[in-house]
Amino acid sequence: MQLVFFTEERFFKDKDGLIYSRGGFSKDLWKRYLAVFDEVVVVARVGGSGEANPNYLTTQGGVSVVELPYYVGPIQYLKVARELKKKIKAIVTPGRVYICRVPGMIGETAAEIMRRREIPYGVEVVGDPWDVFAPGAVKTPFRCFFRCRGLLKLRACVKGASAALYVTESALQRRYPVSDGAYETVASNVVLPKSRIASIAKSSEDKPCFNILSIGSLEQMYKAPDILLKALKILKKRGFCCHLTWLGDGRHRAEMEMFALELGIADAVSWMGNVPASQVDIELGNANVFAMVSRTEGLPRALIEAMAKGLPCIGTTVGGIPELLNEKALIPPNDAVALADKLCEMFTNIEFANKQASRNLEKAKEYSEDVLSTRRNAFYQYLVSLIEK
Repeated sequence: MQLVFFTEERFFKDKDGLIYSRGGFSKDLWKRYLAVFDEVVVVARVGGSGEANPNYLTTQGGVSVVELPYYVGPIQYLKVARELKKKIKAIVTPGRVYICRVPGMIGETAAEIMRRREIPYGVEVVGDPWDVFAPGAVKTPFRCFFRCRGLLKLRACVKGASAALYVTESALQRRYPVSDGAYETVASNVVLPKSRIASIAKSSEDKPCFNILSIGSLEQMYKAPDILLKALKILKKRGFCCHLTWLGDGRHRAEMEMFALELGIADAVSWMGNVPASQVDIELGNANVFAMVSRTEGLPRALIEAMAKGLPCIGTTVGGIPELLNEKALIPPNDAVALADKLCEMFTNIEFANKQASRNLEKAKEYSEDVLSTRRNAFYQYLVSLIEK
């Protein structure tokens, strides 16, 4: 059986005509689908250039790509929208399994065409546009428009699906429910091999200086690095010695480096940029607390990996974060004072920090491959059964 997979992921082609993901989709992702399907046809935008990392090579071993016009952002999308829709219409024909990874213009466009043609399809719901365009998350005068449009488009997309796989246990389901009688399951797109799960939780202790770790792209302000920097300034005023390490890069990095300088805490922050997995492990090992104070989230891989290392963690009450952390480790988004208070609690209440670390390690074990692959395969098989009928 052939699977046609619509995604907003961006790909590029090398000089030999091989197509690579820009880092979001590795070989391991395609193995999940190829365990059930004979062939996977990826429908996505292809263009630009990138690093030809063999782990992100897509066009091999039963996976092919239908190339859509390349665009970045809404302005470029409008220029290619007509051609993009025409190509998707030509792809959608009965007799194959279709999965749309949403939100995203490509998946939502494909779903709309299939609804009109009464062709069944499944959705993988991996994010929330309502949170993505929340105040402070992006800088655009059209933020409110994109926020409302994204909400309505995704609701229609999920409502019209025959089956839905959510990456959250309840957060996305509440805002984007399936229709009555549709198949529904939960399986995070974060999978932890056993080698990445610690045998015991990290034990906290009184230290002269505490290491805080945060991971996330600086391309947008979704991860709220400014809030972490403000909290660090507050902690400094309270007499705490803290050091923040940030892993991740993007266009706002220089702006945040300047902001740290203005706050007088530049010497207490290390901006590491994008680093390999081996370096991530080193930084997780050096950290005393992991902080993810996002303004918007799906189900954050970085947070789950920190939990799997047995670290005490702090997160905001957005997206799937409350499904991962204990409520006592949560703070409101955009609240530097609340973050500083919670960090103080982690530093001074060793019993609390150790309890959170142990609890996080046990929770992370729910994201092992054995648990999640069973749910995913049932979702795929249900879509296959619709076609076979």
